[in-house]
Amino acid sequence: MPKDSPKKADNGLPKPSLEHLKRLTDDTGLFQHARFIIPDRLNGYTTDDNARALIVTAKYYKQYADPQALRLFEIYLAFLCHALKPDGTVHNFMDYNRNWRTGEIELDTLGRTLWALGSVIASPPSPVYLSIAKEFFSEATKHIPVLSPRGMSYAILGLVDYLSQSPDEDEIKRHIAQAAEKLTNLHRRFATKEWDWFENILSYDNAIIPAALFAAGMALGEKKYLDIAERACKFLLANTYNGKYFSFIGSDSWYSKGKERSKFDQQPIEVAGTVLTLRNAYLATNNQEYLKLERKAFDWFLGDNDLHLPMYDSQTKGCCDGLGPDNINTNQGAESIVSFLLALLNISEPV
Repeated sequence: MPKDSPKKADNGLPKPSLEHLKRLTDDTGLFQHARFIIPDRLNGYTTDDNARALIVTAKYYKQYADPQALRLFEIYLAFLCHALKPDGTVHNFMDYNRNWRTGEIELDTLGRTLWALGSVIASPPSPVYLSIAKEFFSEATKHIPVLSPRGMSYAILGLVDYLSQSPDEDEIKRHIAQAAEKLTNLHRRFATKEWDWFENILSYDNAIIPAALFAAGMALGEKKYLDIAERACKFLLANTYNGKYFSFIGSDSWYSKGKERSKFDQQPIEVAGTVLTLRNAYLATNNQEYLKLERKAFDWFLGDNDLHLPMYDSQTKGCCDGLGPDNINTNQGAESIVSFLLALLNISEPV
């Protein structure tokens, strides 16, 4: 496990590094898993991870204009383009021999792909990437209504990014409103005074749902979405922040309404979503408290967690996969490093 404190910039944040992302990437794409820090070829690649890595490299290039980021960006974009099916959906799992696995269960992959493409459209490293990103984007949007709640949330983030560069596109606004209404209806169905949420369970990447509703509310000027987003954000904070540090919902058995919450294993994906939600909450409300909590959420990576152990490894520039009841999972896979970098790049952006 990483025992030394991360090297920090003047603001106490680690300096973003692509070192581990490069370690896990070959000419095909980003490997899904690692055994300690070495890519695990047995488990191949996923579109989920390559989509999020595309968002990371687009953000990184915007902030640092590093040619290494551009090279990785092109690998991940090519992976997404290859993942597109004729019907506008996407493959997810690819083995090391570049064969798509059959019989896969579609969860949130298409939503994450739309988020990634929207981020490229909003801030492309060069205009030459816009045509292919927009073509792919338009093919996939017709499937948004049948996505899972998290899939729709990822899609909303991509749609809002798209709209930031094409504010007069009514079709994009319609897609945002349609998806936001579906989330609103879920909240109306499941929320109570004690359980202010969209389902009867808190599971993985919970914060991405209010993050998306904040984004939709700001993009469309719809107060209803902002109100529900803030209520859900406060409910999530009440169940993950103890006043000193964040203790995220564990993946062992999650937290079903009326049952005991699972405390472990906590995963880095929860931090990335929480940082984004709290940043959007601040932008929507101008409440400085959300910025303070955003930083507290990020500091989970640096040791402000239940075990007081850093998840970020300052030597490898990677991030450990999970926080268990007694120790940390020292494997440093794709989801962990992209979650860390997404959180770090988001919190580093000026408000």
